[in-house]
Amino acid sequence: MPPKIARMPFSVYVHVPFCRTRCHYCAFYSGEPLEAAAEYPSWVAAEVLCRAQRAPTPSPAISTVYLGGGTPSLLGASRVAAILETIHRTWGLLSEAEVTIEVNPATDLDFSGLRTAGITRLSLGVQCLDDALLSLLGRPHTAHRALSALEAAARSGSESVSVDLLLGLPGARPDALARWVRTVTDAGARHVSAYSLEVHPGTALARAADGGSVALPSPDEEEEQWEAVDEALASCGHGAYEVSNYCAPGHECRHNLAYWDRSPYVGLGPGAHSFDPAAGAWGRRSWNDADLAAYSRHLTAGGLPPGGSEHLTAPESLLECLFLALRRPVPVDLDHLAARHHRPPEIITSRIRQAAAAGLLRADGSSGHRRWRPTREGLRRADGLALWLSEGFPAPPT
Repeated sequence: MPPKIARMPFSVYVHVPFCRTRCHYCAFYSGEPLEAAAEYPSWVAAEVLCRAQRAPTPSPAISTVYLGGGTPSLLGASRVAAILETIHRTWGLLSEAEVTIEVNPATDLDFSGLRTAGITRLSLGVQCLDDALLSLLGRPHTAHRALSALEAAARSGSESVSVDLLLGLPGARPDALARWVRTVTDAGARHVSAYSLEVHPGTALARAADGGSVALPSPDEEEEQWEAVDEALASCGHGAYEVSNYCAPGHECRHNLAYWDRSPYVGLGPGAHSFDPAAGAWGRRSWNDADLAAYSRHLTAGGLPPGGSEHLTAPESLLECLFLALRRPVPVDLDHLAARHHRPPEIITSRIRQAAAAGLLRADGSSGHRRWRPTREGLRRADGLALWLSEGFPAPPT
């Protein structure tokens, strides 16, 4: 049996399922009627109180809060304040807690009001700085509007400002992406998340790609885009602390670090997920159904929102630990991880050696070669590397 995990400060994620328009690549749960936004804080408050009554925490202490979506900035500062006040009053926010909200540059923004509400970190969905590509993606703002919002955010006194950029964009030249990086960092972004564009079935972008009106870049072309972004961010003083996340020193997203460390978190709102690493042998995941009408109906009646849960098995836990650990350039005790999950040491040792020979892992010399960290190439192959180490595919990923 794995050791019991002591109670620790936890994180809270609040899903806000409202958007004025749906981006052409988006597969997230959103698009609920905007009229419901006025009542949304009261429903979230009911869920907080309901969960606190059923599972009181022995030492209330929230280390991070993240409002995502959807477009949580559509709520406005007063509704954001109401949600944060309920969370703080019920569970308690640490004095140094990080509180992030995702911001769409097209929204009318009150950065001063958000700061007064308790927001300490702003995450702007810029995506790119090319108006033709923004139109193709269905983004409701221009490059100029995005930069104006970023500059206003940087002037607002927020402790940290983050920007999302997309890789794998059709027709985007690597030198253009490098210019976007320099532009957003010059404008005040201290954190950049550079995600690969994912084309999900059923989205407008998928239909355009399937119909031939949009030509997506090849893997080699996307790799060139990533190289350009990676090098540009390094030249701007932003180090990679995860395969898709870069920041100036001291500006890591602590909420994301909590996810990657498998720390406990509570998800609020329809479609939100929670994780308790101390539940059962290997941890428990739970979720609310992505249905705002059912969410509000159950909470108004005094019950928890509908959803589901699952207890992880040892193989699922091992895969998850590897998947999360290998996305970061930090040493990992793979032998201990395998032993804790009852994997034969000779098998994991053999696979580690093969991964190292393939240039995906390197020994961390400070700990007698018992800890390993992914190389730059290993970070780019993190998902496949985790699968191979946990399930024994015949060769390391290429």
